[in-house]
Amino acid sequence: MAEAMRYVASVRLSIEVVWIGVDPPLRVALDVEAGTTVAQALLASGMAQLIRDRSVSAALEGSGLPWEADSLGVACFGRRVSLTDSLHDGDRLELLPRLIVDPKIARQRRADHRRRLAGERRWTPDRAV
Repeated sequence: MAEAMRYVASVRLSIEVVWIGVDPPLRVALDVEAGTTVAQALLASGMAQLIRDRSVSAALEGSGLPWEADSLGVACFGRRVSLTDSLHDGDRLELLPRLIVDPKIARQRRADHRRRLAGERRWTPDRAV
């Protein structure tokens, strides 16, 4: 049993950390120990030095991780993860920029804009036909 535990502890995981806030996205490939958490991988990636946005970079290098304050999102293959989650081989951690507008509101604004360009008016309950 003890030999099996030593084997698990020596396994290396291959992961990728991606900053989605720029085009093209910044990518850092890492080899980490089995049992590494999301927070440990983010600190090991050195992404703070690669991000050019000074407010984000300062938050990353500060005393704590900015993800605790929910100023940045962290996802694994598009699904939000906790900083205490452990990683698996092949995981891709994504640092997501802050949302400026709620996606539902942004979609509604785009739809309204297209309707205005087409000369249509949006249906409202007081405009029953």
